[in-house]
Amino acid sequence: MPVSGVLISCAEGAAPDVSRKIADIGGVEVHGVIQDNRIVAVVEGETVDDEVARVTELQHLEGVLSVSLAYHNFEDDEP
Repeated sequence: MPVSGVLISCAEGAAPDVSRKIADIGGVEVHGVIQDNRIVAVVEGETVDDEVARVTELQHLEGVLSVSLAYHNFEDDEP
């Protein structure tokens, strides 16, 4: 399963509202809102395509300026 850490840059003052919207997106978890209008989140998906779809959804949220990949890993399912 692919797992990515992302940094979401938001318009001035939009980060709290964007973080609430992110809570409604499955497979995305907010880990923190930074004072300079950025959000730290983790994105998971069953496949890379699922993960890309979630990042694309984040990019289209009102108030989001950019989504930057900070970390990516493929985690194996337990046997």
